[in-house]
Amino acid sequence: MRSIYHPVLLSIDFSSYHRGFFVRWEANEVIDITHSQMPMPIASDDVPLVLRALDVLQDPAYPHPWTSAQETAFTFAPAEQDRLRELNFWDDDEHVPPDLPRRVGRRLFRALTHDPRGAEALKMVRNFALAVDRPLLIACHFNAHATADVALASLPWELLWADEPTPLLTERRLSATIERRLKHTGPPPQPTPGSGALRILALSPQAGIPPELRQLERSVRMNALQPLLERQLAEVRELSPVSRRELERVVREWAPDVIHYYGHGRYERGEGALLLDCEHGGEEWTPPSALAAAAGGVRMVLLHACQGAMTTPGAPLLSSVAPALSVAGVPVVIGMQFTIRADAATRIASIVYAGLAQGRSVQEALAAARIALYVSESDQVSWFVPALYVRNRRFGPLYLRPPSDQMPALTLSANSVRRSPIIRRLRIQEEWRARRKSRE
Repeated sequence: MRSIYHPVLLSIDFSSYHRGFFVRWEANEVIDITHSQMPMPIASDDVPLVLRALDVLQDPAYPHPWTSAQETAFTFAPAEQDRLRELNFWDDDEHVPPDLPRRVGRRLFRALTHDPRGAEALKMVRNFALAVDRPLLIACHFNAHATADVALASLPWELLWADEPTPLLTERRLSATIERRLKHTGPPPQPTPGSGALRILALSPQAGIPPELRQLERSVRMNALQPLLERQLAEVRELSPVSRRELERVVREWAPDVIHYYGHGRYERGEGALLLDCEHGGEEWTPPSALAAAAGGVRMVLLHACQGAMTTPGAPLLSSVAPALSVAGVPVVIGMQFTIRADAATRIASIVYAGLAQGRSVQEALAAARIALYVSESDQVSWFVPALYVRNRRFGPLYLRPPSDQMPALTLSANSVRRSPIIRRLRIQEEWRARRKSRE
């Protein structure tokens, strides 16, 4: 086990021009600043269709719907099927192939390394990290406003996959992490590690979530956090219902380190939103601008919600919840690029929070969660869903608590969380909710 997280830092900066993208590679320890060129990996017009194809794979029932809602979501028009077939993203059995993540990941990798200068830069940095037995931290820089950059940033770069059996981010020896940084005017924050127990504010809106499902999620979350609570490494406060006014008040008065949101997210007509409760009953979709203002001052936001980090070409990048929170000044935002399974999102949160409270960096904790999902899932479709947005003056590890060179043993492992009866009940409750929704 490494005594301290000391990654090899690789910065990849994208800037668009009329024929594609210029890429600036920088890794001070290994290579001089290198410039290469890159074509758009997937045409902008095709990106929404490809993202939708990846999204349907998140449903364990695909391609065999058992609700009307699933049947609608799983249906691709003949023209869409033809286009996916041209891209080699459609199966001979007339559905999205189960290995689509690998196909997309390899397409992204081939584009990034299309220029021999870029290929050599990545190869040298990766080999150096392996030779010195240090993790690799990759920062991808995107322009927050350029139209072409929005199309590029919409792609799941976490899927980078060379012609090897496993993708880049699941090589345990390399323990690589990709973080997204948005080029934007205004000085970014310079957060420093806090002290005392990690303060986690859990937001659990009543809107759209049956009481049974909310209680099950809370049980799983508290089960996972119990070892940290017993060691006084974490402190949890729950807010339910969650109105805009109450959210602002609690954040202002309690000053949490982390906001954990469990509820519904969406990305429709070019704008993301989270579902909150109205102050006097009912529900409302809350836009990124209001969420960014309410979350101001917290160190990290984790969105346990579908599509909280999804973006598509043709819409502003900051219309998505996770990028908007990042530009607003939240140092760390973890959002989901696609629909996310409840058990996968809960496992991500449990591993990440355990690592943060014990003095691990955000990047190290998320890398551990990705590898755990990749190993445990038979269909391997959840590990690439979380997207990490970072806004910080420095490039390097981010800590919410002072770095630790020892990780205390937990009495409850991530595997036990995954296999627990509560997780199984959570899956059943999700199926029940989908059935009820289809009848409405």
